[in-house]
Amino acid sequence: MKTFFSIAVLIMSFSLLAGAANPDKDIKNKIYGEWKVDAPDAPYDYQEGVIKFYKEDGQDKIKISTTYDVIMGENLKVEGNKITFEFEVEYELCTAKLDYKENKMTGIVETVQGNIPVTLTRKK
Repeated sequence: MKTFFSIAVLIMSFSLLAGAANPDKDIKNKIYGEWKVDAPDAPYDYQEGVIKFYKEDGQDKIKISTTYDVIMGENLKVEGNKITFEFEVEYELCTAKLDYKENKMTGIVETVQGNIPVTLTRKK
């Protein structure tokens, strides 16, 4: 019985340590908040805006505010410093593929018209 208890404690300890050292979760926690968006090659109405990453009812949420529109994103995925999510613009599915580094995200948004470079900087 004593051996069983020791093994159980050891397994629980490893499980807790593995969860605490999850870099994907650390990055996800760092991206929550508001980010200024710059996409100079996008159509005029979508060149600037704000993206808010947040949690609501245990679910990751993404709210994209542009000059004339508010769009909800979905399917947020974080793997290492790579961040992806999807959203619709005028009934077309777009996919953001970003790299996170030191309070800045850079990457592209894939659209049916082609890829658009984008930069996100944390709002203060």
